[in-house]
Amino acid sequence: MNPKPLLAIWLLCVLMLCGCIRTAPLLVSEITLAPTAAPTIAPTSTPTPVATVAPTPMLNDALGNFVADPQHFRQYITFKNIQIYEQCDDTFMDAIAINAYPQNLVCAVDVVFYMKDEEVARAKVQSRDAQYLLTLVPGENTIFAQIDTDMTLTSLDFKLIYDDKLVVLPE
Repeated sequence: MNPKPLLAIWLLCVLMLCGCIRTAPLLVSEITLAPTAAPTIAPTSTPTPVATVAPTPMLNDALGNFVADPQHFRQYITFKNIQIYEQCDDTFMDAIAINAYPQNLVCAVDVVFYMKDEEVARAKVQSRDAQYLLTLVPGENTIFAQIDTDMTLTSLDFKLIYDDKLVVLPE
């Protein structure tokens, strides 16, 4: 028996198991399908680009104070004479917002009532012209809220909370 053919088969098997055989994809034009283009979908409506204007960075405010963060202008707003009362089965809040800044400040505020650190009622604060976006002129501004609830709130703790979606800024 001739050992050369057995040796050749054995060597071929060893090479196949060792990964020494190089493989590469072969495209045969008679067999391989040509690529097809993906169907195009026509848009139903053309989106209108929205013009965005980057806010101009303000280094100092009108009083010469450095504007360090987005909450800067909140320091100029204080509240006084806050009254919570019930009338005709509704609950109301009346207050005065004082703007100590020399320009109008724009903000949005909620009144939030708590019972044992749990929020039980919330309402948006309005200006005299029934706007939820408050434009506070320098000096005193009358504000109010009507709180929809079926419980008595007059003895509960509450906070006036700025709407974080709207930064307090000069008008």
